[in-house]
Amino acid sequence: MNDPRKHRLFFALEPDDGVRKSVGRLQKSLGLDARPVPVANFHVTLAFLGMQNSAVIPVVCDVASRLVFPPCEVVLDSLGRFKRAGVLWLGVSDVPAVLQQFQQDLVERLLEAGVGYDCKPWKFHLTLYRKMRTPPPTMDPVAIRWRLNSFSLVESVSVRSGVEYHRVGHWKAAGQGGNPDTL
Repeated sequence: MNDPRKHRLFFALEPDDGVRKSVGRLQKSLGLDARPVPVANFHVTLAFLGMQNSAVIPVVCDVASRLVFPPCEVVLDSLGRFKRAGVLWLGVSDVPAVLQQFQQDLVERLLEAGVGYDCKPWKFHLTLYRKMRTPPPTMDPVAIRWRLNSFSLVESVSVRSGVEYHRVGHWKAAGQGGNPDTL
């Protein structure tokens, strides 16, 4: 029997605890009059799939399993803003070419599998605040190193206090050992 439920899904890069703590300290130091994103929800979206039927989950997990994620490193070092959305984010000055290529390969394979996604141009960013209505602050120089060694399929679930993210699947980078960890 097919499960008719809908799931709000996205592929993401999830920081390890050390990166989460460093970004959390930075976020707190900014002290903005805006809604801070909970530290547990920090991530970088690779592809937003939106609302999908349950039947799509095995399809997108199969797509992910056929890709090879390249281990690489980024340095979170710049603030940016999506003014219309009221979002302040932390980004990188230099996105590794292998990561850009992986993101493009991911969305191409999703399209080939008939899975829709939000096709806005990809911008590497980790959201710090939402509902920000003032210009972004000036930030002292920062360089938070983040070793990327996996990616995940995540479901966004609405709860009373906002949203929670639940990992649906997880794939390690090439050469990191082990098989894909799909839940």
